[in-house]
Amino acid sequence: MDVVEQTTASQPLFEHSGRSRASSWLGIRVRLVLESFCFVLLPLSAPFLILEYLVGVYHQHPITVDGKYFPDGGFLFDLHTLWGAGHDLILGHSPYPFVYPAPAAFLMAPFGVLPFKVAVVVYSLVLVGAALLTLRVLGVSDWRCYGAALGTLAGTAAITTGSLSWLIALSAALAWRYRDRRVVVAASIVFAVVTKIFLWPLVFWLIATRRFRTAAASVVLGIVTVFGSWAILGFDGLRDYPHRLGHIAGLETARSYSPFALVQSLGGSEQLARIVLVGLTLVVIAAIFVLARGRDGDRRAFVAAVAAGLLLSPIVWAHYFVLLFVVIALYRRRLTVAWVVPFVMWVLPGQDSQGSTRMILLAYAIVGAAAGFAMFRPKSPQPRAALGSG
Repeated sequence: MDVVEQTTASQPLFEHSGRSRASSWLGIRVRLVLESFCFVLLPLSAPFLILEYLVGVYHQHPITVDGKYFPDGGFLFDLHTLWGAGHDLILGHSPYPFVYPAPAAFLMAPFGVLPFKVAVVVYSLVLVGAALLTLRVLGVSDWRCYGAALGTLAGTAAITTGSLSWLIALSAALAWRYRDRRVVVAASIVFAVVTKIFLWPLVFWLIATRRFRTAAASVVLGIVTVFGSWAILGFDGLRDYPHRLGHIAGLETARSYSPFALVQSLGGSEQLARIVLVGLTLVVIAAIFVLARGRDGDRRAFVAAVAAGLLLSPIVWAHYFVLLFVVIALYRRRLTVAWVVPFVMWVLPGQDSQGSTRMILLAYAIVGAAAGFAMFRPKSPQPRAALGSG
């Protein structure tokens, strides 16, 4: 009787154990599928699209942008422009009219030597390498984080447009990693500023953290690089460059994800958007100095400067958000929810916001949530006081 009762009593225990093992096995399989999709397949989408383009399988409707005809629908849009400038230099011609500063044309000269499709392969490998090196420099050790960075809309678009965004992210990572090495920091910041007129708020981070000589070196090196490059071109295009930038901004700003575009999407005038941008500039620069004096000031001021680079740019495309991964990597070197949140960017309409207020705010919410999950760790509950023995 005792044996029967013991067996009967133990039977639910075995059934529960079996269900637990089945549930655990199902969870492992689901996790494996999700990780394979997010961290392996999605990161391969950009190389796959480029391969389709190279073999002539990728087809899109032709478009015309700023008077230029793109039969491939603007695929590798930025690389077309950059390679053309580098190719012009190799042929002994001025690259202007050109949307980037003169140093960017010289940066692309080695690619301009190559036939365009060969340049596509080499340049794409450089961008992927820059993405991987960005996280490596910041000490990220989890392979899934690398897949997350390359598999999001921002990471993929940075490669399929052939933009400089991953190289700029790498320059930001190098500036932080070697922040006490004057030459490396100055060169990294100058690269971002003179090729894209981007991340200039990092100079204020240097000043706020009392790296005055490094800040001065960055400014001097930047001036020498810009005017030295333009001098080689006989200063061709320099006088008209501000006007050309303004013309392009007028055509493209309203479709981007910038605060400038947000104001316009809400019905504000261009003049109001400029006033808001000036006010925002004063606020974020002040924030850099305030954060630099607080706890973990160096890192937080750096993050504020990177954020300022995005907030103060009149034009922000989706691939600019790869800078978010620099911020996440500063705080999380292994996979956490902060690395997963940016996958939500795939719900955005694409490279541009199409002037939608809702899409611009959604992009800000995604970036803010990912940065928040990275930077702020929930406080662990206080241990309860031991009960007295009475």
